[in-house]
Amino acid sequence: MAKTARQTLNTLSRSTNIHVQSTAELAAHVSSAAVTFDKKRREKGQAPVRRKPELLPIQRTECNRAIELTPWQVLHAVARGYALAGQGMGRGLAEHWLSLKFCEALGINRVGSMDLTDKGRTPERWYKAMQARELAVGFGLAVAEHIVQQRYPDHVTSIVDTSTVLRAGWPLNVSQRNKSSRPRPDYLIEAWKPGEPSKITLVACRGNHQKPSKRAGRTRSTTVQQLVKDAELTEGMHIGPWNTTPALMLSTELMGQGGIVVNILQARGEAVLPLRTPGAPGNADAEIRDKSGIPYPNAIHIPAHDGERARTVDGFRVAESDLGWFGQLLARTGAANLTALAGGGPQTAQYLTTRQGRQHYDVPTFAATSSVDDADIQVGGTKFVGTDHVFRMGSVRIEAFSGMAEHLYELIKNGRVEEYRQAAFQSRPTAQRTHETGRWNGPISFHDDGTVMALSVLPIRRRQPR
Repeated sequence: MAKTARQTLNTLSRSTNIHVQSTAELAAHVSSAAVTFDKKRREKGQAPVRRKPELLPIQRTECNRAIELTPWQVLHAVARGYALAGQGMGRGLAEHWLSLKFCEALGINRVGSMDLTDKGRTPERWYKAMQARELAVGFGLAVAEHIVQQRYPDHVTSIVDTSTVLRAGWPLNVSQRNKSSRPRPDYLIEAWKPGEPSKITLVACRGNHQKPSKRAGRTRSTTVQQLVKDAELTEGMHIGPWNTTPALMLSTELMGQGGIVVNILQARGEAVLPLRTPGAPGNADAEIRDKSGIPYPNAIHIPAHDGERARTVDGFRVAESDLGWFGQLLARTGAANLTALAGGGPQTAQYLTTRQGRQHYDVPTFAATSSVDDADIQVGGTKFVGTDHVFRMGSVRIEAFSGMAEHLYELIKNGRVEEYRQAAFQSRPTAQRTHETGRWNGPISFHDDGTVMALSVLPIRRRQPR
């Protein structure tokens, strides 16, 4: 059993290909399906759903047909995506450790591509639904970050849960009586560089287990439907004027042809936030409060286009006058995401507003679910501090660690976000060298934001009989 666990950890560390599909044919299929859906709604007397008006494939210069990643890097992306998503008393095991249940689900097939293992292909519906939902976040965010980094080289990317950000200024539900949620993207990716304005990209990601079609080149219907849904979600939020915020829409086929396939389309644009000056009012070190008085109903103005009149519609819109506040909010929420990965608690609470869930990190947690920043590891001459968790893989005890480089975490822990960004940007080459030279005995993943996630096998602990 120990040998099997070691083989699993070795597989998590191996770089392999993730297939990426983004073609004009895929965009045409999605647009055609959207027209069909709207026709059916009209027949029922319902209004058509608003979506991104133009979906396009990704350029080859930004994303080739395959991206090289390790399975552990994908699970690191899952952890970063979910670190703040729950904000409940079950944080720790229930949130940024949730990716650990997929340690034995991802492997490498005969052609060297990432694929589901036999354990990952379990037929239980509840498991498949959970896997499609959560692994889709990992693959979607990993591919989306790759594209954003190609667009904005020499920048660091941060992932922020959209709902967590929006709670500080907007009601997420249609009304108190009607609990249905307003459409919005799943994540925001902020590409930042000290001394330059941040660039924002909206991300919506879904996943499915639909088996490959026997007919070559045929686009799977579930994938098309998920991309149509992504176009609806990303249309629900605009930063600045209508239709100027770039968006990435992804649908991951976990049982794709030849391995895991990520289908992706885009809506072009550019959303730039005002430059923050460290030490000046509005910088990310200053505490921020929930925004009140933001006009919400009919906040999005759609100009006349395609024969339709100009109109105002419901949705999440960050007006030009609120861009400075939004940039400050985004940076502080991103800092909370980092501290949640490294331990949570008061360090995370300091960055969140009341509506964002500050109170959940100011109270004691239940046994077996808490995360405390009292663990550390040494890799390649760099010390990382954070939190750890021990779990079993069969009879083998595995230790998981997530945290940050110590010098970066101390800045974040003490509320110095702007100084952290300066130091993290300067530390990027060091992080890359640590990845190359570190002799960590297990899967490990580094990110330019300073976070690290690692696994290692614990020594055999023999119990003496009474």
